[in-house]
Amino acid sequence: MIKDRDIVAGCKADKPKSQRLLYDRYSRMVMGVALRYCSNPTEAEDIVQEVFIKIFTSIHRLRDEATLASWIHTIATRTCIDMLRAKKRPLTIPYEEMPTEIGDMSCNYYDDIPTEQLLTFIQELPEGCRTVFNLCVIDELSNEEVAAMLSCTETTVRAQCCKARKLLKQKIECYEKTY
Repeated sequence: MIKDRDIVAGCKADKPKSQRLLYDRYSRMVMGVALRYCSNPTEAEDIVQEVFIKIFTSIHRLRDEATLASWIHTIATRTCIDMLRAKKRPLTIPYEEMPTEIGDMSCNYYDDIPTEQLLTFIQELPEGCRTVFNLCVIDELSNEEVAAMLSCTETTVRAQCCKARKLLKQKIECYEKTY
């Protein structure tokens, strides 16, 4: 098996074979990130393409090949956030839709759901909830980090995350009743 450092060296030398190896090794991970943020697979495919363009044009800046996977994950996440920003949709919840209670904030109510089904439920969330849920719960960023990244308040982040968990819990409860 070819090591990441050899693939990176080939990519830095603009070798198409190395670029293909890098794409083959990491495209599924990037698609997984993109599917969490996008509402449909076509949009996710566009994100994957954009991510690899960014990777290949900036790989010469990568200093430590040991961090390749996290570097690619970061590029994928930021590309998704940039795509959401480009849509220019504000990440706010109208006051009447604000949750009145926090409820169960633990994640254990979706531990037994198949991954594909959980991904479908996440994709069905409203865009703001989906984005915040991914950043806070999946990527484990703090409310402060997410608020800075999305240019909103920490209160909005907490409200969106709470709403996302509530919606997911409802979807899971319906799923469990039918299966």
